[in-house]
Order: sequence, then structure tokens, then C-alpha cells
Amino acid sequence: MRFSDILDDFSEPDTAEAGSAGERTGRAGEESDRASEREQRFWDEIALRGTPLVDPCVNDPDLRDVTFLYRSTDVQVRSVRLAANRVTDKDRQAAGIMSRVPGTGIWGVTLRLPADLRCSYGFSPSHEEAAPPLGGPGRPGPPVLVDPFNPDPPLTRPDQRGDGEGSSVFSAPLAPDHSVWLFDGARGAGAPASGVDVTGVSASDNNVTGTRDEAGGPHLGEGPGMDRAEPTLMIAADREIDGEKYPVRVSLPSTPATGVLVLFDGRQWFDHLGVARAVEAAGLPGLIIIGIGTYSTAERTHTLAGNDQFLRSVAAEFVPEIEAEAAVWGSALPAGARRIIGGQSLGGLSALLMAQTCPGAFDAVLSHSPSLWWSPGGTATPADLASIDGDDWTTRRFLEPGAGAGTREFHLAVGRREGPMVDRASRLVEVLDGRGFATSLSVYEGGHDFACWRGELIEGLRRVFARG
Repeated sequence: MRFSDILDDFSEPDTAEAGSAGERTGRAGEESDRASEREQRFWDEIALRGTPLVDPCVNDPDLRDVTFLYRSTDVQVRSVRLAANRVTDKDRQAAGIMSRVPGTGIWGVTLRLPADLRCSYGFSPSHEEAAPPLGGPGRPGPPVLVDPFNPDPPLTRPDQRGDGEGSSVFSAPLAPDHSVWLFDGARGAGAPASGVDVTGVSASDNNVTGTRDEAGGPHLGEGPGMDRAEPTLMIAADREIDGEKYPVRVSLPSTPATGVLVLFDGRQWFDHLGVARAVEAAGLPGLIIIGIGTYSTAERTHTLAGNDQFLRSVAAEFVPEIEAEAAVWGSALPAGARRIIGGQSLGGLSALLMAQTCPGAFDAVLSHSPSLWWSPGGTATPADLASIDGDDWTTRRFLEPGAGAGTREFHLAVGRREGPMVDRASRLVEVLDGRGFATSLSVYEGGHDFACWRGELIEGLRRVFARG
């Protein structure tokens, strides 16, 4: 069902109710009631089907006609904008202007999109006739609301403390085969990367087995060596790293631990994306997963934008401390355990810099959409990436003798909709490959988006363990 079909349907007289033409054109109040009932029937049907609505493209089997619908109950709403990552943002915002079915609260737009696209999206309603532009780096925009008719849970939820790790949006299911659910919540994108149904996993599903003391520290409900049928959240509290407090999450595997995975933006991965359950559901070897988060955009930038001292503290002090605590609770690491560092955006940059700053601390790096625009000095912006002359600063560092020593492999992922990032990431992989590291580069149909990164995390881990 495309939005043009919906407009056509509502332009026809309502014949759902029995009665003569005279009865249908009776008093204005009765007409209004019938119109309200008709609209309610429409939304009842949409609630059963779920959104967005996906139809095949008659001219191209690789494309889909995707209809996004917004229900407005505020009579003062005059415009609605669809905010879809790398689809209707930045210089594509005109494509996100939604139209209204006259006399109703039904707003919609149909876009022709790649069948394997993953993206997050939301809606921005306004009382203004012209929808205000969306925000950008350093430029706050209007609120973006989740889609209540999407059957998938939101990628993130708003945080009163000001979480700089994401936005309140859903993952868009754009594929024709709705029987296969990928880790990222998108439905069967034509190439089912995992076929694992982990949709709906939230922080409450991570088997938190205890309470907190008055200081906020966790108390596990059972003793060391406890039997576990699924991963257990060992820590969900602030911990000190390099003299600063960070929100930390740590999960223990239900099977014997074979390695450690450290993720930046840990609150996002644990509290909203259910990373521990997803890793186990994907059939990966047992991993102690450590998530290090932040509470604000400013704190995140300070922590992950080339902060070598923070990285040294993580590698030399914090991770060994967590490993020792995990051993007490029955997850001791064997000799030769894999140690993996991962992140996205600035976190992806920090994962790469960890290999340079702390040689040998981690033997595998998973870097998603790394901020290769960054350079020391604090003046660079993402827009600078296209105009950098020659190699970017991070790539140049890997050309230096000994850079990355002790690291075995690098797995990068970047979205086809991220502009010059694709070429920059390809060049970095070329340099790493030339230095003798095992490398891979995944270029997915999507943008700078957790809807993409969470699937790439699972695929990156599979590549690591496939190498043994």
C-alpha cells in the first residue's frame, strides 16, 4: 500500500457503513462521526500490519516502495518531516516532507529505497506550515518521535541525563522476507547475515541477578561459579577510569569464557541493543563483554577524540581489573584468550588508536564508520573529510614503523551512504593490508547508524573467530 493508494482510498465515499446516500449526507455531526470511524479503521489495520509498509518495485527487483505513516492527534500540526538516517537528512531533507490525507490525522510519504537498506528513522511534527530543518553537528534541531506502529523496539530511548550515544528512532524493516530477523532488527534483507531472532532484547532481558547497595554498586544474587543459562550482567554502575567516573556494563557468558570484547558507547550497546544476548544468540564463543559509556555528548567527545591517556588506562588498568573480577565469578580466561576492541564513529576512531597507543593490548580491532576526519587540535569537523589532502591523520599514523604492533587483525565497516568515508576506509584497509595485518572491509547499504553497526558487530566477531 503506497501513500498514493491511501489518498485515493480516502477520496472515495465511505461505503463501509450501510445506508442510503441521503443518510450518508445527513447532519454534519454524523458525517464527522463516520469520518472518525473510517480513520480509526484505517489505523486499526495499520496496527495489525506494522509500519513502514513495504511493496515491491515493479520496475526493479532490487528496490522497494516504502511508505512511512505518522498519526497526528494534535489538530495544530501543520507539517511533518520524516527523519531517516542518510535517506532524508543532510542535503536530502526535501524527500522527507510528508503529506496529509485531507481532513484526517494521517500523514505519509512513499520513498523508493534499496531492498537491503538498513536505517533508523523517526518523525518531526511541527505547528509551522513549513517543517523546520533537522539538526546537525552542533546545531540542535526539532524533536524526533518514534513510530508506535513499528513492531520492532526503538534503537534507543531518550535519557533525561542527556545521552550523547544515539537518538530515539526505530530500525526500518525493508525486506520482502519477513520470516528472517537479523540482529539489527531489520527483517530479512535478502542476505540473512545471522538469521537470529533477538528482536525485543532490552536491558531487563540481560538476567541481572542482584540488587544495588546504597552507593549504587551491584551485588550478584549468587556466588562464584554460579550456573548460568544465559549471559549475566555482572556490573551496571559507574566505575573509575583515569580518575573519571564512567557508566560501565559487564556481562559474563553462559558458556566458558574464551575472550574479552570491549565496546565504547557501552550504555547504548547494553541498555538499548541487548548486545550480550545477541552475541550468545549468534552462536559465538563465550565472551566477557565490557561496555564503557558516557553521559553527554561533550563527555563522549572528550573521552573518545584522541584521548591517549584514557586509552592507556583502559588497556593497562581497567580491563585487567574487570578480568580479575570476572574470574572470581566463574569466568576465568584461558591462555591465549582473544581480546577484541570495538567502536563506531568516534568509538571506531578510538578502537583504531588503541592499536597505536597500546601495542599488543588487543589482538583484534572492530572499527565501524570511524571518525577519520579527526586530527589533533580540536578544530576538525566531519565536513573536512572530503577536503583532506592525501591520507588522513589516522591513516598516516599507521604508515609509521611499528604502528599497530601486536594487533593481528582489523575489521572495518562503513555505509555506502557515508560519502567520502567509503574511499577513506578503503585506503586505510589498503595501508593495513600492506603492513601485513589481516583485514576486511564491509561496505553496507546504509549510513552512520546503529541500525547498521549492530549487524556489523556480529559479522566482525564471526570474522575474528573464523581465523582462530
